[in-house]
Amino acid sequence: MPALSISKGNSKLGAIPSVSLPAVLTCRQCACQKKCYARKLERLRPSVREAYRRNLDVLNTDPDTYWREVEAAVMLSRFFRFHVSGDIPDASYFAHMVEIAGRNPHCQILCFTKQYETVNEAVSGGCKIPDNLHIIFSAWVGLSMANPFSFPEAHVRYRDGSTTASPDAHPCGGNCTECAVTDGGCWALKKGEQVVFNEH
Repeated sequence: MPALSISKGNSKLGAIPSVSLPAVLTCRQCACQKKCYARKLERLRPSVREAYRRNLDVLNTDPDTYWREVEAAVMLSRFFRFHVSGDIPDASYFAHMVEIAGRNPHCQILCFTKQYETVNEAVSGGCKIPDNLHIIFSAWVGLSMANPFSFPEAHVRYRDGSTTASPDAHPCGGNCTECAVTDGGCWALKKGEQVVFNEH
């Protein structure tokens, strides 16, 4: 029986598998935590909360199993997403993501992150991110983003209509699978490009 909970998808992702970690616990300090939809979901659905916590427990106590099961899911998928909830905990975790992507070029892998420093330091140190690993820096109003390597960025259009996105940002289509199979949306963002999605 698998130790990890690998999601087979949801209404927004469509049929794209993903692995998630607890919200907030693995995230940087940011005002987004007050409005975090993943945190709300964990409160509303104890089974989801327990699945995310179990994933973190496996990562901390048996990392070999964590990464073996993540890679098994990636090997069987055309598309995969890291962290519908949670974020990259540390540099070692990011290095494993890069290695798995490199070994599985058939799978397009998507990850939104606010752990800018972890990614920037890896690239500064010579890390070559595979073409199939799509790292998107996730912005939030008031949060300083260092992006010297021009990673694609995701911005929010807040309920009051304000946004930190540039005027030419691509609007989110609302379904990750549709964008993936049509080679569009976040999966196809190039260096310096932005996507903007409505606050949810």
